[in-house]
Amino acid sequence: MEGSKMELSHSIRTAMRRAAEQALAEERRSDGRLAVSCGVTICWHHEPDHAFTYEGVDLSESGLRISSPTILPEGMTGRAAFEVGSVSFNNSTVVSWCRAIRDAGGRIDRWEAGLRLL
Repeated sequence: MEGSKMELSHSIRTAMRRAAEQALAEERRSDGRLAVSCGVTICWHHEPDHAFTYEGVDLSESGLRISSPTILPEGMTGRAAFEVGSVSFNNSTVVSWCRAIRDAGGRIDRWEAGLRLL
């Protein structure tokens, strides 16, 4: 019984933490962000000879949210290049956050990551 109480308590805390993180992320992203649809090419510093392409989701003054088929670790750095209208960017970037996007069945469909543009 003691073990199941601990597991339930941990599950509740985890669910509450995820819900709070989601709410804060959605609130933070609602101000000053421009929805975009653009290709974003990134050469990660750990693999500089290989360019990866992602879909840009939205853009702010200092960041870009992208969609990714895989998780991107926080703190990973690279050189990103993209164009949105008159905005052209080709400079360093760092992954600020990454979270799973789930489908209706609860399975991970893709990942979204926030890039801080340096």
